Amino acid sequence: MSKVSSLYHISAFVRRRLAVGLPVLVLLLGCLSIAGCGDKALQISLVPVNPRVRPHIVHKTRQWFNCNRVAIVNVSGMLMDGTTTSWFGSSHNPVSDFAQTLHSIAKDPRVKAVVLRMNTPGGTVTASNIMYNTLKRFERKTHKPVVASMMDVCASGGYYVSCAANYQMAYPTTITGSVGVIVQLFNFRHTLQYLGVTAPAFASGPNKETGSPFSKMTPSQKKIIQGFVKEFFARFVHIVKASHPEVNPTLWPMLTDGRPLTGIDALRYHMINALGGLHAAIRKAKSLAHIKHATVVLYQRDGHNFGSVYAKSHIGSKGGSINMVNVNLSGAAMSTFLHPNFLYMWEQ
Repeated sequence: MSKVSSLYHISAFVRRRLAVGLPVLVLLLGCLSIAGCGDKALQISLVPVNPRVRPHIVHKTRQWFNCNRVAIVNVSGMLMDGTTTSWFGSSHNPVSDFAQTLHSIAKDPRVKAVVLRMNTPGGTVTASNIMYNTLKRFERKTHKPVVASMMDVCASGGYYVSCAANYQMAYPTTITGSVGVIVQLFNFRHTLQYLGVTAPAFASGPNKETGSPFSKMTPSQKKIIQGFVKEFFARFVHIVKASHPEVNPTLWPMLTDGRPLTGIDALRYHMINALGGLHAAIRKAKSLAHIKHATVVLYQRDGHNFGSVYAKSHIGSKGGSINMVNVNLSGAAMSTFLHPNFLYMWEQ
């Protein structure tokens, strides 16, 4: 091939690349110019495809040769044994993340105590129970003290999980409590009739359609659902009573009627151990572990920024809201509300 031919092919290749790349470059420059007009910026972050849960140092002790650590573990958003999806991929399973994190901490002899930073309105009955039992097994295996630090909301299933901790702390303005069970059923039978749509079902027994959104619920089916609610409620009450022996027995009917409590009221009724913020919870964790100094590490997936102990202290991610609390209601989370799921959740 001659030099002239080679230069021609190279020139054609460059022209094709410019034809593709210039529009993209112009679009990016346009976005940047628009962003510059209003104190905004375009940021592109590269994060690991499969990020691992690992410790990130957020506060290092100044004591030389001190290897002690206090681990912060996030428990946030809706508690459910499943993942949510969006255009940009899938989120992680809260139950799985919790178990993986505690497993990693159990293997690290430097971690002397754990602080659960809790910001959750609760979740499904099963997910809450799994996380509670996971934490109990961790404590029995490692003998590391656990302090539950309640943020904006730690209600219902979140409160259920916190009962497994050795010590519960909340801000005066925290919303907690809400001891109870709810199952929200939807029925579209009349709507379908109005639209002239039928949804016949062929069942093996009279109660096989219990909870179906397309058929009328019979008294027998209502009794079955209410029986589940009573059983799960009894489990919740047993857990709360066992971990709060100082509560006046005459107050239990009031404290277990589903009402949410502020941190101040929760302390007044001995439903928590003390009022205090995250730093107070860290100090309490060190005290329970009988150490004076420790490096604080935040267990989180790679790809996040860590500027302080409050880093990534959010209640959830994308989605709608309940009680002005951001809860992820996309994908699998929406199915929780559209199918018969029993919830330890504050959803007034």
